[in-house]
Amino acid sequence: MPQVENPQLGRSHDYPYEPREEERDYHWGMVVNTNRCINCNTCSFACKSTWTSGKGEEYMWWMNVETEPYGGYPMGWDMRLLDDLDSGQTIYEAAESGEQVRGYIADKEEWEYPALGDDQVHGEYPTGEVVESDLDEGEYHDIWQFYLPRLCNHCKNPACLAACPRQAIYKREEDGIVLLDQERCRGYRRCVKGCPYHKPMYNPETGVSEKPVGCYPRIEEGFVPRCVSSCIGKTRLHGNINRGPDAPSPGGDAPGGRSPINYLVHSDEKVALPLYPQFGTRPQVFYMPPYHVPPEFLTQMFTPNTDEKRNDWPGDTYRESIEIVQERVRNPSHHVLGILQLFGATTKLIETYEVTDERVRGWDRNGEKVADLPFEEELEVREGEQWTNQP
Repeated sequence: MPQVENPQLGRSHDYPYEPREEERDYHWGMVVNTNRCINCNTCSFACKSTWTSGKGEEYMWWMNVETEPYGGYPMGWDMRLLDDLDSGQTIYEAAESGEQVRGYIADKEEWEYPALGDDQVHGEYPTGEVVESDLDEGEYHDIWQFYLPRLCNHCKNPACLAACPRQAIYKREEDGIVLLDQERCRGYRRCVKGCPYHKPMYNPETGVSEKPVGCYPRIEEGFVPRCVSSCIGKTRLHGNINRGPDAPSPGGDAPGGRSPINYLVHSDEKVALPLYPQFGTRPQVFYMPPYHVPPEFLTQMFTPNTDEKRNDWPGDTYRESIEIVQERVRNPSHHVLGILQLFGATTKLIETYEVTDERVRGWDRNGEKVADLPFEEELEVREGEQWTNQP
């Protein structure tokens, strides 16, 4: 089987198809700040009303929000697969004879509770004296939970594509979005079984599978996906994950250089990590981890979670990587704080940006300025009795 380089793991591993000789200039990507998510599920309903409101799609939540550590849709989707993998083993290296990918098809009952575990916390409420946390000293509350928005990762080594015997799944050349050709699909459900994130889903009414489309019609018009534009908590930033520091100006007075999400993920100031990179799919949705959650839990969720650290993330161990990233998220630098202002600032895709002492600006792929925001909004005091209910 061919070998592909996986920088998230810091090594090469099996994959059924030969790697690309060069990376795409543009690749769909997203960063999610979990510390802002309030589990309102506006993203979930925006996605569902747009893409999966037909017959046979009733259970298809291409975008869903889970409460960690106990939520999951389908139930237990992550732990069941992790239990099948040896330490350091990808789903391709663990594939059974005659198959390309290690996976499973969730039972019908496991899809019946999309809100399972909502707001259920880890630990028990303390009795007696008040328990205070001190994150600087590594002391965390026993009581914790956080919300995890989940969607198709449009992976660079997609398992759904690797598993399909019909070659009905492909990555778009122009942006890396992973799509399913329903005319080629015969409903074998290999993609349903192969995807470790369980986002391809079988439609019993049509007899073929379906998968999230990355809102590609909106991307083609220069707009962000529906889950991004509808988010009231401004938890997400979408754009070109492949736009690095040497990229030229897109035009006009726009600066060259990185996209904002590329900076958050790939710069020396990394603050966003992939979900379960140990699967080996190179997911392109990245999460700014919750800084109030113990690092032990986050290490198995957002790192390869092996004894030997091989990638270039900060720290000497993966636990140290988590602790460093948590601290960067909790106390962001001026530059990262500037990028955070761009979350939810516009429905246009931000290709490049600029952070100054007092403002942050963003430009689209055509070099048109689409965001210009201050770090601090001016305070306006309205005078007169009509603006107060005080006597």
